[in-house]
Amino acid sequence: MRRSISFLGLVMAATVALATLTTTPAVAAPPTACTKYGCSIVWGSGSGRWIADGDKMVICDGYADGYSVIVRADIDLKPQPDKWHTSGADKCTERSYGNVAEGLDIAFYTCLGKQSTNYILPGSCSPVVAHGST
Repeated sequence: MRRSISFLGLVMAATVALATLTTTPAVAAPPTACTKYGCSIVWGSGSGRWIADGDKMVICDGYADGYSVIVRADIDLKPQPDKWHTSGADKCTERSYGNVAEGLDIAFYTCLGKQSTNYILPGSCSPVVAHGST
């Protein structure tokens, strides 16, 4: 009798654990905008990823193609300073937007360019990604 109760307890515990795992809501990935060429590994690749906790953009260069990666953003329909990653391929840079008020909309896109001349490579930009700020 004791053995069957222990086995039954194990089965119930496993069922509860499985139910907990399957009903836990998934955490959404941070919104990301990849250049027209993708996020990594191919020529012209790069990305910008909005991190609401910290009000910052993580900008990554995915390939040594001679171009830097730039993110252009509007917060609450107001243009923000361009954020550049210029320290080379296979690396990322965090760029802060300061303390952004809660609940504002952010829209951004990622392109290739040359920071020294503010040049944006035509046709390299991602589609606009829109997301609530926090």
